[in-house]
Amino acid sequence: MGLAYLRLVLRLDPNRNDAWLMVGDLMETAGDLDAAREAYAKPRPGSSEYAAGRAKLAWSYLKAKDNETALKMAREAAASGDLDSKVTLADMLRVNEQYLEAIQILTEVMAARPGDWRLLYSRGVNYDRAGRPKEGEADLRAALKIRPDDSEMLNYLGYTWIDRGEHLSEALGMVQRAAASNPKSGAIIDSLGWAYYRLGDYKKAVEKLEEAIELEAGDPDINNHLGDAYWRVGRRDEAEFQWKRVLTLDPDAKMKAEVSAKLASGLGPTGPAQSPRVAGP
Repeated sequence: MGLAYLRLVLRLDPNRNDAWLMVGDLMETAGDLDAAREAYAKPRPGSSEYAAGRAKLAWSYLKAKDNETALKMAREAAASGDLDSKVTLADMLRVNEQYLEAIQILTEVMAARPGDWRLLYSRGVNYDRAGRPKEGEADLRAALKIRPDDSEMLNYLGYTWIDRGEHLSEALGMVQRAAASNPKSGAIIDSLGWAYYRLGDYKKAVEKLEEAIELEAGDPDINNHLGDAYWRVGRRDEAEFQWKRVLTLDPDAKMKAEVSAKLASGLGPTGPAQSPRVAGP
C-alpha cells in the first residue's frame, strides 16, 4: 500500500527525491535490488537528497558483497567534499578493515563538526580495531560524556574492557546498563553473556547466551559463544552442536578455523579471545 501511494506521488511530481528514496528502501526490502538502485539513482547532483541517494546506492552494493563497486561509488561521492558522503566512505572503509584511512577521513570531518558524538564513536571503533586502543578509549569516553546512556557505546567500551581484563566492575555495569536499555538486541545480550563468561560465571553466561540465541538464532558469534559456555558447564554434546551450527552460518575464515579446532580438541583451560560485539550495522 505504501508503495502504491509513493508511485502516485511520483506520477504527480516525478522530481520528489524523498519519495524516490523511500521507493528504493521498499524495493530493497522486497529483494528487488535493480529497482531499488534505479530509485536511489534518481536524485541529481546538487539536490539535498543526492548524498543520501549515493550512500544508499553504495550500501546496496556492499550488502551484495560487491565491495569494490561500493567503495568506488563512495569515493566518488566523497570527492565532492560533502561531509555526509565522507562519513559514508569512512563507514565503508571500516567494514573493509581499512581502519587507518577511515580514521583520517573522520578526523577531517570532525574539524568541521566538533563535538559530534557519532563521529567520536566511529573513530573510536576504528582506532580500537586498528590496534590503537588508548586512542579508541579516549574517543569512546568523550562520546559517552555527550551520550552517557547510549546502549551501543556502553556495550562496545564495556565489553572491550572486560575482554582485556580491565576496569571489570565498571565494565560489567556498563554492559548491564546497555542490556537494560536495549533488551531485544541479540548482540548486546550476547555481550552481557560473554562478559559473565570472561568473569568465570559460566552458569550465568549460559543463561544470557541462550536469551541471545532466541533473539538472533542465526548469528555465528552468538552460537560460538554459547558453545563455549556449554563446554565450561560440562554440556559437551550441546557445545559441539553449537560449534557445528556455526559452520553452517557463513563464519569468516578466522572463526571457521577457531571452531574447527574446538571441534577437534575442545577448549583448553581458558576460552579463546573474542572481539567486542557492536550492535547494529
